[in-house]
Amino acid sequence: MDILIASDSHGRADLLAQAVANARADVLLFLGDGLWDLGSLPDTLTVRAVRGNCDFFRAEDTPLSRVEVFGKYRVFLTHGHTFSVKSGLGAAIAAAAAADADVLLYGHTHVPYEATLAAGTPLAGGGALVKPLLVVCPGSVGKPWSGAPTFATLTLRENGILAGFGRL
Repeated sequence: MDILIASDSHGRADLLAQAVANARADVLLFLGDGLWDLGSLPDTLTVRAVRGNCDFFRAEDTPLSRVEVFGKYRVFLTHGHTFSVKSGLGAAIAAAAAADADVLLYGHTHVPYEATLAAGTPLAGGGALVKPLLVVCPGSVGKPWSGAPTFATLTLRENGILAGFGRL
């Protein structure tokens, strides 16, 4: 399965649509700050979203975080502001671990990031990861802090997960 991950479109529905066209994914996981931009996407695209700190509209029907299951993989989605990701990833990683996630996706920082944390990595507040955790921030499709707009992709296969980045 091929998944597009986008965040922080901030009114640039055109760039979000371009990312959808470029990625040719089965699913879009949108990590907030631009929920209003989702209305311009094709109805045939499966979209799962979380609310960001700038999503003042449609806020009541979109969660701050959620877990999506794709086959054997559990994916934890959050915008990240409620976990203070601009100050560090510890709280978000602990929440993903508590949800038994294989992947943590977050936005809010507008900076692309990818890391795989090994089982045994210490968690904020105590304990350790019991299995590896892939951590990905797609950057910003609408307002990158530097460089070109970015998005990320996940390819889920029976034998593993491959993450990648795209630029517009």
